[in-house]
Amino acid sequence: MKKSKSNKLIFKHLFIPHKKNGYRPHAFRHRMLTLYSFVLLSSQVLMGVTYYSGASLAAETPKQMQSNIISLTNQERGKSNISPLVESQTLDKSAQDKLKDMFTNNYWDHVSPTGVEVWSFIEKNNYEYSFAGENLARGFIDSRSVVKAWMASVSHKKNILNSNYNEIGIAAGEGKLNGKPTILIVQLFGTEKPNMVAAAKLETTKVESKPVLSRANLTINERIPYFMMWIVIFILLIFDGVMIRRTGLHKNKSQLFQFRAALIVNVLVLILLSLNYVSIT
Repeated sequence: MKKSKSNKLIFKHLFIPHKKNGYRPHAFRHRMLTLYSFVLLSSQVLMGVTYYSGASLAAETPKQMQSNIISLTNQERGKSNISPLVESQTLDKSAQDKLKDMFTNNYWDHVSPTGVEVWSFIEKNNYEYSFAGENLARGFIDSRSVVKAWMASVSHKKNILNSNYNEIGIAAGEGKLNGKPTILIVQLFGTEKPNMVAAAKLETTKVESKPVLSRANLTINERIPYFMMWIVIFILLIFDGVMIRRTGLHKNKSQLFQFRAALIVNVLVLILLSLNYVSIT
């Protein structure tokens, strides 16, 4: 009986506003609420919602993205006085085949889980190349941010500004990787063999690069439940602030500082919840 009464008192102190807890339930004070925010953020990361999830809807259609990436790529080449690339329907088809293969076999890399490289898709479409290269991107919703991220990477920039290439192919599309919606982009570069005699003097170049992370594109996507939970936490934090004011605790500099710090931390958590991580490789 005593244990039951004790449990009720603990519950009352933790969750119910009353005179003895200063109308500030211990479970809903700013320190605990800040802890809840960090737990919320950690759970989002562990569930894989923030990292490598990408947006569910692109800002451009795949066709628009394809055209814009080619235009932006040629703009970057123009800045370095390098001749523009010509779109190749064969490389477009090869890039599309690579894109479909990644979604079908649930991977995102230059090499498939079964060891198939992008060069296989190029050769399958009867594109006999003397030079070839590939850039990949994931999670971007617009062409400008993709090209900007590629240009910020030494290896990707090297592909874009490689004067050995004279043709380009692009594929962009939405699908699911590891059960989560994302956008994948494949950029292929190539130079067809002029003839068998000249080809003997040329070396086949396959340019690959290591994964690079880039932060861009603020999106809500499937993270709405996390934002709803954060709103509840923030409302409780504001309520705690009101009660600190009404009970005169705001006159205590330490209490006031702690509350303001909790407020700032929770706003930062909101920003981190909003960030969508994109990636290039």
